[in-house]
Order: sequence, then structure tokens, then C-alpha cells
Amino acid sequence: MGRRIPFDEYYAIGEDYRRFDARKTAFSIKRRKHGTDTFSYTKKVWDKMRAGVPGFSHPDISFKNAANTSDNNDGMGTGYYSWEPLGASVKPDDVPRWEKNPEEHAKVVRKAAQYFGAVDVGFTEMDERWIYSHTSDGRPIVFEDVERGYITDEKIVIPESHKYVIAMTIPMEFNENSYAPTTIEVTSNMGYARMHVTAGTVAEFIRGLGWNAIPCGNDTALSVPIAIQAGLGHMGRNGRLITWENGPLVRICKIFTDMPLPQSPPAPSGIIEFCEVCEKCARQCPSQSIPFGPRTHGPLNESNNPGALKWYCDEQGCFDYWHEVATGCSICFRGCSFTKRKGLSHDVVKWFIRNVPALNPFFAWTDDLFGYGKMSDPREYWDIPFKRS
Repeated sequence: MGRRIPFDEYYAIGEDYRRFDARKTAFSIKRRKHGTDTFSYTKKVWDKMRAGVPGFSHPDISFKNAANTSDNNDGMGTGYYSWEPLGASVKPDDVPRWEKNPEEHAKVVRKAAQYFGAVDVGFTEMDERWIYSHTSDGRPIVFEDVERGYITDEKIVIPESHKYVIAMTIPMEFNENSYAPTTIEVTSNMGYARMHVTAGTVAEFIRGLGWNAIPCGNDTALSVPIAIQAGLGHMGRNGRLITWENGPLVRICKIFTDMPLPQSPPAPSGIIEFCEVCEKCARQCPSQSIPFGPRTHGPLNESNNPGALKWYCDEQGCFDYWHEVATGCSICFRGCSFTKRKGLSHDVVKWFIRNVPALNPFFAWTDDLFGYGKMSDPREYWDIPFKRS
């Protein structure tokens, strides 16, 4: 299964590392500049429809827009991401808290989370390094000795007792992702739509057992390092989580809780080593936002947080390309060598990547040779019978 290298050995974090300020994310910077027109590129899709651009037909556009139906833009502390109990799973006062050992807690949480929509589930201890120092609107995020977290106009408070984190991956379909960057690529939209429902439902399950839970999407904390610490995968060259089972085709949500949980083992190594020689996503990135070469500790711009050993992507340049192409991009997801249909031959290749890294250059070359990662023809999508992928 490959080596399992501890996080701090694999992802060296400098002593000068500081918590990231969410006001510096590419989304926050663009929002301050453009206000409600941050995602104004969505208006351009109709011009592409009128021009007859493949992948932007009327059904294609409605398909992508409809995928947002259940994503009601829940933010921190609202909707399914509420920090307060939702009232769906309520424990009577005379029933004691369900209190077992951490492994027993993990067993029921994992199975419930997978039923509610998670592909995989991992557990780790709270690491304050990944919590944003401030929200996108400038409120500080602090830790206090309180039982339940709360949000005010002045600050965001996470209880010191919430020492455990549940990280969950949410699926993105292979078939629809293969049509990126057109409006048929609805996997990102559906990923976000599923994230808040899954995180909120699992949090309510935990509350019903008598514990506290704070569900989060992309808010509150950096998702990728949390998912890595929880053993779900590793960070690829494109700056996203790459898993052994689904490659980069997952979204991440998480829950902070006071329910004791065990530390999940690290994911088997091999992904970073393959990314070091592959560079396919960097070659295919239309905005040249993904770097070539080795990992570094240095940022490209203010949307990167320095101090961690990784590949730093130009998130602002990436977001600018979204506006140019008039839809989310996802080419680096589509073209990633770990993005594959399920199959024995791909499982065999992954075994070699984990255990015989000397063959990585060969497998990276054959990935291009066999034409993996090419865009599917959007003109054919609606004529192909649906098959879950």
C-alpha cells in the first residue's frame, strides 16, 4: 500500500507560518473589487449560446444552473452550516450522552457520513494553523473556553473543547467533469450543493448523540491540509486534494466537535512523487496558474499563505480565467493523471505509483500517449444514456 509518511515530515511548515486571513483569498479580493458582480461571467454564457458554442446550449446552461438549486449559498453559521442545533435530532434530557471510546465514535460517524453522502471520512486533531485568522469580512476567529461555538458581529468563537475534526470528501462525477470547461461540467456545482447537506446532517447526527458540532464548507478553515491530516489524500501540483480512490474529483467539508475521535493514519505516499515528474496539469492550465518545478515555501501573490512546503498556484489568475471562459474551469481536474474511470488496469498502475516510483516517468508519458484527460465532445452529451460515475 505504499509508505505512510507523517504530516509534518511530508509537509514541512516553517516557524514563521501564520494563520491565513480569508480576506486575502482570490474570491474575497475579487468580491471587494467587483461586489455582487464577482461571478458576472455567468452572464456571458448566454452570448455563447447565441453564438452556437458547443457546451453552451440552452439545455447545457440550464443543467449547470439547476445544479445550484440545493446549494442555497449557506455561509458560516447559516442554513445547513448552522452552528446551532437544527432540531432534527434531539436527545431527551433524561437520556445520557452517548459516550464510548474514540474508535466506537469513529465507527458510527464514518458510516453515517458515508450514508449521508460522503465518499470518504477521516479524523484528526484540531490544528489551529489551518483556521483562518479572520473571516472574509474581517472578523477575527478566536478560541475560547465555552461549551458551544458562536458568531457575533465582532468575532467568531470556536470552543477550546472542540479538539477533533471530521473531514469528508464529497463526490464529483467523472463523466460530467470530462466536459470541462463548458456548462456541462456541473460536478463543481453539485459538489457544493452536496457539501452543506452532508456536513449539516452529520453535525445534527452528532448533536443528537449529545455532543457539539460545527459544520463548515470552505469557510472558517483551510480544507486541504485538514483533509491531508485526516488521511484522505495529498496535495497535488494543482493545489487541490488528490485521493487514491477518486483523484481530485472530490470536494471537502469538515466538522469541528468535542466528541473524542481517533487520529486517522496518513494516506499512502506516492501522489506527490508522481506530481513531481508529471506536470500535466501545469502544461494544460490555460491561464498558466499552476507552477512547474519543485515545491517551495514561497507564495506567488497575496492569495497564497507562505510557510508551507507545497506548489503555490496563482489563484487570482485562475479566477480571472473563469471569467474569460464564462464558466468554472476544472481543466486541471479533467486532465489530472489520477482522474480515471474505475478499472483494474488503473488500480494496477496506482499500485506501481505507490510502490515503484522509479516508473513514474513512464506512466506519466503513457497517460499522454493514450490520450487520457481529453475533453469529451459536448455536442454528444444529451444523446448518451446516463450512467453514474
